Amino acid sequence: MITVPGNLLLLGEYAVLEEGGLGLALAVDRRVRVETTAGPGLRLEGSWPGGTFAWTPDRPGSSPLAAAVVDCVETWLRENGAPTPGWDARIAVDSADLFDAGGRKRGFGASAAVAVGLVAALLSAAGAPPARARAAVPVLATRAHRMAQGGRGSGYDVHCSFHGAMGLFHGGQEPSWEPCRLRWDPAIFLFSGPASVSTPDAVGRYAEWKQRDARAAREFLEDSNRCVREFLRADSAAQAAARLDACRRLGVAIGRAIGVPASVAAPPGFDASACKALGAGNELGACLVSAERAPDTAPPGVERALIAERGIVWKE
Repeated sequence: MITVPGNLLLLGEYAVLEEGGLGLALAVDRRVRVETTAGPGLRLEGSWPGGTFAWTPDRPGSSPLAAAVVDCVETWLRENGAPTPGWDARIAVDSADLFDAGGRKRGFGASAAVAVGLVAALLSAAGAPPARARAAVPVLATRAHRMAQGGRGSGYDVHCSFHGAMGLFHGGQEPSWEPCRLRWDPAIFLFSGPASVSTPDAVGRYAEWKQRDARAAREFLEDSNRCVREFLRADSAAQAAARLDACRRLGVAIGRAIGVPASVAAPPGFDASACKALGAGNELGACLVSAERAPDTAPPGVERALIAERGIVWKE
């Protein structure tokens, strides 16, 4: 059994797609569960509210993500001198915890968490040495996740789900993750935005905008990186609030520029300046407040996020 937490990008929307783009991300304690049992053959299957997939070598088109994961893992095994195994494994993925009861994704990076879990399960099933397998998981999962999305994707979500807790993500062809902590004690409340957002579509719109206006894109990257650094340097909730508002306004502006709305209405009892959309578009919103001022009970439709201090967990 392998479990992998979901992930949230608090700051750095779209900037994380760029070389040197910074993003502040945290793992959320809602987990994908991946269980491996004996075959015969290789079968990858998944379930979530309202949906399923089943991938086998003779049906490679049934799940582009599963196909990309298998391809990346088998390539890695060959490159590392291990013969392609005679697969004898059934790998079942349950990602229900990252969806609501109606099957709407919650914005917790389900596909990235699934990629991490599948890569780890396949490497385990192939008998890869544990230390080498663990080091390879984020690299291979990022590669597979990008392949499944037409070559796009920053990888922040993969790295966040793999490492857990909170970190500063550095974007690029070979992204990296730097664990970090805020200097003040935040409480993070999450709520659903107006509608689900297609991340690949939003990323495509950003790429088109960048081609149309390269100068504005460079300025956006500089502004976004500065906002992330200043937020991380905040010594108090009061300082953080002003810097979060600057990040929120920048997110709304880039959303307007590319045609993907990125504004959310604050839930009752929360200041609008403390709330912002997360990730691509406005599928999910978050309010960050001082823990000492956090309400004891969240209003309807709002939940307090629990940070997953541990990333991927293998359970024999």
